[in-house]
Amino acid sequence: MTMRHDLTAAKSLIDTPEKWCKGGLRQGNRLTALGALNDACNPMTLRAVYPLITALLPEGFNRPGGIKAYNDAQATIHADIMALFDRAIDAALTPEA
Repeated sequence: MTMRHDLTAAKSLIDTPEKWCKGGLRQGNRLTALGALNDACNPMTLRAVYPLITALLPEGFNRPGGIKAYNDAQATIHADIMALFDRAIDAALTPEA
């Protein structure tokens, strides 16, 4: 599996507003961005994904723990999270497998 593959898989877990949530990692069948990453990425890829996504977060969130903080921010909407995943997929240097 490649980083791009795992990011795409994570995005698909929350690709509709009904699949996405704020707070923690999950609420029932709904996942946060971090929960989707944890569920979809293998441990080796996950170590590379965190800094990649963190670097792509808006100013003020681009720090350790920023993924959760951005997901849970009051102003963040589902479309913002989808755009973040799109940027991360585009930025992933590993080609599709």
